Amino acid sequence: MKTPQYTAADIAPLTRRYQLGRNISLACLFALCLIFTWINLREDTGSWVRWCLQTLPLALFIPGCLRGHFRTYSWLCFVVLFYFTGCVVALMSPSGQWLDAVGVALTSVLFCSAMMTSRWRQHSNLARQQAATDH
Repeated sequence: MKTPQYTAADIAPLTRRYQLGRNISLACLFALCLIFTWINLREDTGSWVRWCLQTLPLALFIPGCLRGHFRTYSWLCFVVLFYFTGCVVALMSPSGQWLDAVGVALTSVLFCSAMMTSRWRQHSNLARQQAATDH
């Protein structure tokens, strides 16, 4: 695979893309946690154990996302697939609710934004390294 060559002018657009993806990813991550909290408080079958099982795996990614580690976003993509599957199954069940549809939408957007954020962060870092070695 050929390594792309960047100039100093490429750093700002890559950084803007990364920041946009990061903000979208974090918003979706927090929204999913809020939905799981809402569901467990509202439903009779909700419990603290279920809430912990739903939110803690997502919450583990928040520090890495805030620090901007591209590997955190890559791993988040893998974990989000489980949530997507669960939301789709819940939505297609006879008792599917609108929150399940919101969960499908959020997990889809989170997957795409985390994937692109990881890529843009890697390319942004590469552009910075190349710009530093050019001087």
